[in-house]
Amino acid sequence: MGLLFELQKTLFSRFDLSKPFGQIDRDVVFYTYPFESNYEGSRFHLSAPDSVLAEDLGDGLLASENYFNRLFRYAIFEPVKRKENANAIVLLHGLNERKWGKYLLWAYKLAEWTGAPVILFPLANHMNRSPEAWSYPRKMSEVLRKRRDSYGAIENSSFANVALSSRVDRSPEVFISSGLQSILDIVELTAKIRSGIHPLFKAGTGVDFFSYSIGALVTEILLMANPSGLFSTSKAFLFCGGATFDQMDARSRTILDNKAFESLQGFVRSFELVRSSNSLFELFKPFGNSIREVFLSMISLENFRPEREYKLKSLANRVRALGLKLDKVIPGRAILDTFCMGQCKNVAVADFDFKYSHEMPFPINDVSVADKVEQAFQSVFRDASCFLKR
Repeated sequence: MGLLFELQKTLFSRFDLSKPFGQIDRDVVFYTYPFESNYEGSRFHLSAPDSVLAEDLGDGLLASENYFNRLFRYAIFEPVKRKENANAIVLLHGLNERKWGKYLLWAYKLAEWTGAPVILFPLANHMNRSPEAWSYPRKMSEVLRKRRDSYGAIENSSFANVALSSRVDRSPEVFISSGLQSILDIVELTAKIRSGIHPLFKAGTGVDFFSYSIGALVTEILLMANPSGLFSTSKAFLFCGGATFDQMDARSRTILDNKAFESLQGFVRSFELVRSSNSLFELFKPFGNSIREVFLSMISLENFRPEREYKLKSLANRVRALGLKLDKVIPGRAILDTFCMGQCKNVAVADFDFKYSHEMPFPINDVSVADKVEQAFQSVFRDASCFLKR
């Protein structure tokens, strides 16, 4: 096995989100901090009664989900030789992620190569902001059986995606609600960092982003809307993400089953529903019109296209996007099309000489292609680190 595999083993064995502090090696340490989400919009996002969702997801899981989603811990990887005046780098993950797994290596290398602290921040209802039982194959297999009993065979249905699929299928508003909650939480975290309230950062510290998959969409909205002027100088490296929603295909055994994705697709594409529904309109109230307009512009390639392209062009010096040619979830071509119909110099599409996917761009455990995977990983993260380094 290669060096990345060995480092990943070390990370798995030493990282513990329940500990306030830990040391990975002589180069990188980690801290964890509690966070309480102040988002009040969750009461709007359930179109189905709680009892119906609880029946799908298992007894008690819905109630525990609300608790974990509101109160949780996040981690920061800090290089021992931290660069003076470095910004914080917020690392955002993909849709339906339950474990930090692959991202530990990403955060470690970003911290090592930029000299900046890297914050692994969970999006709403994901990672450790969801019940741990949602990651248990035995528990979720029973939920999967019930879903198949109700609907019959569903393509791309699995124990890994049944929790999110059930919720999205019954209540697709959760996609909007979770996105807005994530945005509000990141705004609150950024405000604490910039003001010097956060114990690891002095006042005036800025925030940059390394964002993957759906995390890239959240980042685009933050930078284009720029709530409270907090992200006026922020940089962002978007990996396997950045396309409008209508160009994404989340039908995957690790993301959403086909029925759930079709429900979500139909709901989100109908942005007029967002305008006319009183409960959904309420979701946007704490954010003002800018977030709402930017969000709507990212639903479809044609929605508010001139406004979106103008904003993205204005961010060209602060945003770099890299897609993958064989990515089926968020194709590289779709990212190019979103950024000024592919005319932007800050967007590129890469291809690797080994079998990869959106969900697993770097198959580090495959010994047969270890050298090629390490080379590809180094290329992507050296590029990202060079761009984000201050």
